[in-house]
Amino acid sequence: VWGLPKDAWAGMTGLGDSMSPGSLSKLVQSEAPAFRARFHERTPPAEQRYWRGPVLWQTDGRNWSTGSLELLPLLTDPGPRRNGAAYDYSITLEPHNKHWLLALDLPVKLSIPAIRTLDYQMLAHRPVRTRTRYNGSSLTRIDTGPLNSTLRTAALQLPDGVSTRVQDLARSWREHSSRDRGVVKQALTHFNRQDFVYTLEPPLLGSDPVDEFLFVTRRGFCEHYAAAFVVLMRSAGIPARVVTGYQGGEYNPLGDYWLIRQSDAHAWAEVWLSEGGWQRVDPTAAVAPERIEHSLDTAGGAAGAAASFRLPDSDLLGRNLRKLRYLLDAMNNQWHEWVLSYGPQRQLEFLASLGIARASWKHMALALLLLTGLLLLGIALWMLLRQPAARDPVQRAWLQFCRRLARLGLVRRPGEGPRDFASRVTTARPGLAGRVNAITELYVALRYGKPSDHPAINATRLQRMVQRFSPRQRPG
Repeated sequence: VWGLPKDAWAGMTGLGDSMSPGSLSKLVQSEAPAFRARFHERTPPAEQRYWRGPVLWQTDGRNWSTGSLELLPLLTDPGPRRNGAAYDYSITLEPHNKHWLLALDLPVKLSIPAIRTLDYQMLAHRPVRTRTRYNGSSLTRIDTGPLNSTLRTAALQLPDGVSTRVQDLARSWREHSSRDRGVVKQALTHFNRQDFVYTLEPPLLGSDPVDEFLFVTRRGFCEHYAAAFVVLMRSAGIPARVVTGYQGGEYNPLGDYWLIRQSDAHAWAEVWLSEGGWQRVDPTAAVAPERIEHSLDTAGGAAGAAASFRLPDSDLLGRNLRKLRYLLDAMNNQWHEWVLSYGPQRQLEFLASLGIARASWKHMALALLLLTGLLLLGIALWMLLRQPAARDPVQRAWLQFCRRLARLGLVRRPGEGPRDFASRVTTARPGLAGRVNAITELYVALRYGKPSDHPAINATRLQRMVQRFSPRQRPG
């Protein structure tokens, strides 16, 4: 009635359209579910379970943003050339008040209306403020083809005042390798061999966060590694961008789906190479390979300490608690899918399961009319088949006799027996006594007496007596 306040949806948890040092490390402290995914046939291995969200292009050295999203869908898209395994899956996305529709990297289509941008973001037409279900299809590798000048310029943008140390490091890799792929390999080797630490509690960074992270603190979360890697690649003349989303997830065997929590939030990089186009590079995996195989343990640790990861419970109590957690989440998921989330989308899925291909509202209306018609036809047939049997001739003759008397105002009362009725009639009309008593006694004998030797003859006799009976006829 009064309308929603402007910040009614502000409390929803999820990825934003920007990233800065510490933004994702705060998000992963939440154990709230981000979405659930069920693969239809085969499941990709852990190193391919990257769930794509916002793609970040522009930076001022500290903050990263998506840039001009409204321009990306309008650019000419030559279409991807398939170059990897395909996976089909279903996603139940929790509301997050943004346009992102999370999908396995790299998505090629979704079952609901969505905009696919040139950087392979899937965007809903409206902010996702209710639980949303959709099917998706993704490829593990896509040859994205040549890079147009607009995107190349955006992918090489550098903030003002990139430090000399950062530029010199990138220049040294370029001097050792003329090929972009070789520069990428040297960068990953640098992160792997130097004393970098992957931590949930990185130290605060000053005015030049990339320089301080690379040469002073060397402690950071995934957003630090992704941002620094992209700046280094751009400094070496290689188009690059930051991708945020989720990585991994926990499999629930009782519900046969993957639960991806906010604690699985992740950031990685993509570089454009002449052979194959955009390709994913995860510098975090060079520092902490366990991050790809296991989910983070978000329990608090000392500032700057290396992050720990969840390992399978080995004790009996831990295994039973994990099974209980799986059971509760599976029940909660079924409740959401079949009760709370039942609506037009679930109706369309139900029609599709009945064999109505590409179910639409038109198909739904036709199916509803058909089912309603069949239901009404079945009810009509059932009612016809259950019609009461026709009254026997004795009863039919007696009722006809009663109707004729009713025309004289002598109406048989409910529950009044034949002889009582006859007595009341003869008292009121003594001239009819003979015929009334004869019909009544014959009816009582046929209806309540012992079976006669010739019941058909007696019944016929009763019918004839009633037909000849005329209450207005005076006796002769």
